[in-house]
Parts: sequence; C-alpha cells; structure tokens
Amino acid sequence: MDQTEQISSQNNEFQAPYDLVPLPSEGVLYPNKKDTLKVEYLTASKENILTSPNLIRSGKVLDKLMEMCVKDTDIKVEDLLLGDRNAIMIFLRSTGYGEMYPVKVIDPETGEEFETKVDLSKLKSKPLGAKPDENMEFDFFLPKLRKKIKFKLLTSAGERNILEKVEALSKLSKNTGVSTLLTSRLSRMITQVEDKRDNIYIQQFVENMPASDSLAFRSHIDSIEPGIDLEYEFESLSGKKFKQQVPISVDFFFPSSLNNTK
Repeated sequence: MDQTEQISSQNNEFQAPYDLVPLPSEGVLYPNKKDTLKVEYLTASKENILTSPNLIRSGKVLDKLMEMCVKDTDIKVEDLLLGDRNAIMIFLRSTGYGEMYPVKVIDPETGEEFETKVDLSKLKSKPLGAKPDENMEFDFFLPKLRKKIKFKLLTSAGERNILEKVEALSKLSKNTGVSTLLTSRLSRMITQVEDKRDNIYIQQFVENMPASDSLAFRSHIDSIEPGIDLEYEFESLSGKKFKQQVPISVDFFFPSSLNNTK
C-alpha cells in the first residue's frame, strides 16, 4: 500500500459515524423536499464545542454544535424548522450520552421536586398537521375578530432573530420587566391580515389582538407544527402516574461530567 492509499485508509477509519435522521416535517416546507438529513454522531472532538466558554457565554453553543454535526449540504441548519431542529438535537443527545435523560420534575399532588429519568426513545414524532399553500403559508381564522390571517412556521434563524430583538428592546426600555417575546413571535409568524401584508400594520395588529384570538392562534400553531411530542408520562415517588412536558434544560447537552469541566 503506497502512502496515498494509507492516508486514505486512515481517513476512512477515523471518519465519524453518521445516520440519516428523519425530519418530523417530512421536508414539506423545504425547497428540496428532503425528509431526512445526514447527521454525524456526537464525538469527543465535538464535545470541545460544548465546553467552549465563549460559545456558552454567547448562547450559540447549540447552534455551533448543529452546524458541525449536520453534514447535509442541501439545507442550512438555520433554515430548519424548530421541530426538525429538536429532532436532530434529541438524536445527538441519544447517540452521544444515551437515551436515558435525567431530569427534575414537580409532583403535581405534593408540589415536591424529585429526580427521575426520561427515556428519549419513547418520544414520538409529530407530523405537519396542515397543508401549506404555494407560498408555504397557512391560513387561520381569528374567531373573535373574524379576520383571516396567513402565517409561516418559525425556523431556527427566525427564532434566534426574535430573541435578539427582544433582548435589544429590553435594554432600550430600561428593563421594565415586561417581555415582548410573545407579540414579537406572533408578528414574525403572521405574514398577512385579510389583504394587508405590511409589516408595521401586522405588528400593530398583533399588539392589539384580543387575548382570546392570540390563544386560539397559538393553540392552532401547536396543533399543526411538526416536531417531537415532549409530553411524557412520569411516575411520582408514591407510584402515581402523571403527564408533563419534558424539561429541556441546559443539562440536556451538559451531563455532570461536562459541567465539571472548566
């Protein structure tokens, strides 16, 4: 074996394993319509990302991890729907640190917090619950105002831009303690109100939307948005079963062994 063949063999030997991760959205809202993405397993070298102080402080550690692990060039990580992004995150966590995820939950009967584990393999995929139009937009009728709106589902980039905007506004408003996250998110998602597509109009419309319409709209989004169903059946210390949302905290990608790394 010559030197070139030897190097090629070594490169193949040390190539990170990967899998094709099914997307809950089935690629319906993406231009290429791909329903799976090539994703590398979490490796020791990628743990460097999880323990990088600068990335942790900037809040971009998970974005960087996704960029490094998603090897499919047909779509950018930032263009992924939030539900598809969550599916990849759960894949990385399961293949990297195992399917048993330690959490702390509140017993609804006693109000006491206790430690337990979530079997990530039991979380089910939730498909897209409505058919978009040719512009990849969805329709909804506001029951109180009796107005028709169009909206798009948020991508990872859209969610990040919202959080950055809310943080900037919070600093400008001298930290009044009132977050604009809810209205900012709805303003970003709604693309049309009746026949109006003006962003300023939509923002003002959202800010004055009756709470009942806001709730109805958000409930509709939850019902059609693809992703991973995070509702999980827990068992309390007394043996009673109850359902709660799986708390995805910083410990999801930061097991105790990593948290102790300085």
